[in-house]
Formats: sequence, C-alpha cells, structure tokens
Amino acid sequence: VGFATIWCYPNPLTIVCLSLGTFSRWVIAHHVCHGGYDKTRACKDGYSRFKFALGSFYRRVVDWFDWMLPEAWNAEHNLMHHYHLNEGSDPD
Repeated sequence: VGFATIWCYPNPLTIVCLSLGTFSRWVIAHHVCHGGYDKTRACKDGYSRFKFALGSFYRRVVDWFDWMLPEAWNAEHNLMHHYHLNEGSDPD
C-alpha cells in the first residue's frame, strides 16, 4: 500500500504504511537475530538466528530486505554493542 500510493502528495497513508513496514521488519529481525524465537514453534518456520536471511538470495530478500547484511548485524550489534554497552567502544 505504501509503495502503491507514493505518487500522491501529501499522503499520510503512504508515510504510515512505509514506516510501519520498516519498523515491523526491524522488530522481527531484531528478536530473531537475538534468538528470541529459537525455542518456539516459529523456529521451525525459519525464524531461527541460524537460518534467518541466510543461505540464499531469496531468503535474504524475503526475510531481511535491508541494506545491512544479517551477518554484519550479528557481528556489530550482538557482539560489539551488547558486550560494550555504555562504554567508549560501543558502536551505537
């Protein structure tokens, strides 16, 4: 809906749909990459931190359609950020 109505100006529906889509993808990806679904039934559907957006171009586009690679997110966010919260070496 967001991309279909982007030509209308000004259009609050486009803004809401695009921001909701971006926010939803990041919330789901954030929890999956932290292993939040690893012990649930959703893990069998591909929401595992070891399968999410990995293995093929198709999985990458369907699960994580973003500029940042999921491997880079795991390295920077999970390792560098969470182990150095509120320190000078924290990348965030």
